[in-house]
Amino acid sequence: MMNWIGILPVLTGVIYLIYSVLFRDKVNYYNRRFSRRNKMTIIKLSEFLGLQLNFSILNSIWCIISGMLIIIFNLNSLFILAVAIVFSLMDFLLVVKSKMNGYVDYKYN
Repeated sequence: MMNWIGILPVLTGVIYLIYSVLFRDKVNYYNRRFSRRNKMTIIKLSEFLGLQLNFSILNSIWCIISGMLIIIFNLNSLFILAVAIVFSLMDFLLVVKSKMNGYVDYKYN
């Protein structure tokens, strides 16, 4: 018997991939805890948007593959939490990588 709850990460990954490609020229900033405390200034917009698109594609692929693994191997439904945690970590890595490359600057409060 397969674990059909894994369809949620697959659908999320597909929808997020479509959204990321359609709105690749829009700054999407999901790390709300970090953004409430700090103000982001984009220095190199086109480079940041390219990096954001790459991270969005990786996040989508991660969701789709992990959801398929949950379905195929009948993994515990708690593995969906792992999908969400890695998704959030990848968003945080976007913040770190863009700061390291000099694409953005943050004003700390």
